[in-house]
Amino acid sequence: MSLILLLAGPKASAGLRRRWAISLSIAAALTLASKLAYLGWGLGWARLDFTGFSGHATISAAIYPVVFHLATHGRTRAPLAWAAAGAALAAAIAYSRLPLHAHSVSEVVSGWVLGCAASAYALSARPASFTTPIRTLALAACVGLLMPLLMPTVRTHDLVTRLATTLSGRDSVYGRQHLSR
Repeated sequence: MSLILLLAGPKASAGLRRRWAISLSIAAALTLASKLAYLGWGLGWARLDFTGFSGHATISAAIYPVVFHLATHGRTRAPLAWAAAGAALAAAIAYSRLPLHAHSVSEVVSGWVLGCAASAYALSARPASFTTPIRTLALAACVGLLMPLLMPTVRTHDLVTRLATTLSGRDSVYGRQHLSR
C-alpha cells in the first residue's frame, strides 16, 4: 500500500515521499539490526526487558501517519490531524503486541517512537499544495487489502531468525529467557 503512495504520488509531494522512503528505510534497518543483535549475539537490555524494537510498532508508526496525511492533504483543512489519527492507529497496533506477549512494553514504546520519528521527518517536508489522486488511493487500498491474501504465510520473524543464526554462526538464537543472564 505505502509503496504505491511512495511511487505514484503527485509531483508536489515528491520531497515528502523522498523523505518518507529514507526515514522508512532507516527505521526498518534499525529495527532489523536491533533484532539481529539480540537473536544472534544476545545484545539486549535486561533492566528494560528490551530485545529489539517491535517491528509492528515501528513500521505501523512509520507508515500510517504519512498515509493518512497523503490521503487527506488537499481534501481537508487538517491533514496533520489525520496524521495524528494515523499515529493513534499505530499506537493501537503497537499495544496489540502486549496481550500476545510478543513484546515487552519497552520494545513496543521504543518501536512506536522510532516509527513516529520516521513519520515526523517525512512530514516535516511541508510540500506545496497537492491532492493525491483518487485512483492512486484506490489502487493503494486494493493492494493493502489484497496483501494478506497474496502472502498469507510470510513469517518475517522466521526470516530474521535464520539471518541471525547465519550471521552469528550460532546453531540457535538467544531467547527472552537468556536476557536476564
